[in-house]
Amino acid sequence: MKRFLILLGLLATIGGASAAGQVAPNGRGGAVTPTRNVLTFTRLENAWLEAVQRRDAEALGRLLADDFEIRSAAAPGVPTARAEAIRESLRVPVSRSSIDQMAVHEYGDLMLVSFLWTLADGAAPHSFFVVDTWKRSGDEWKAAVRYAAPVGEGAPMVPGAVAPSAQSLRKKM
Repeated sequence: MKRFLILLGLLATIGGASAAGQVAPNGRGGAVTPTRNVLTFTRLENAWLEAVQRRDAEALGRLLADDFEIRSAAAPGVPTARAEAIRESLRVPVSRSSIDQMAVHEYGDLMLVSFLWTLADGAAPHSFFVVDTWKRSGDEWKAAVRYAAPVGEGAPMVPGAVAPSAQSLRKKM
């Protein structure tokens, strides 16, 4: 019985880190223990993807705030409203995608959730840097705004950001 509980605990720990798509900041492949918020929003982001894959507008709608919008790098000044975002998401749902490198920043009833989203449909995978703003609505979280920009080789550096090869894990004070 004791061995079973130890094995179950190890599997839960490994599964949680894997599900959250976390990688050690040193790049050596060790697992990072995801926070409660990362686990919560990994679950919500996966529910979003699953609703799209099932073409379930009702399930997707339950995750989105009434005033939800998407802002993309291609047209930053032209938001896509909730109804159109749902319609477009369900028009050609992605069958294979993954979320990696998630970070969650908590600001009371607002959460900023950033991650690398890779769509594996088609000839070549496409990756996007996504920042979802979630706001508390009663006992639930609703996505309020999604900001997304494509990423890849040759993309220009954001002014003020450190090149990935020069980054190091910095302790927050």
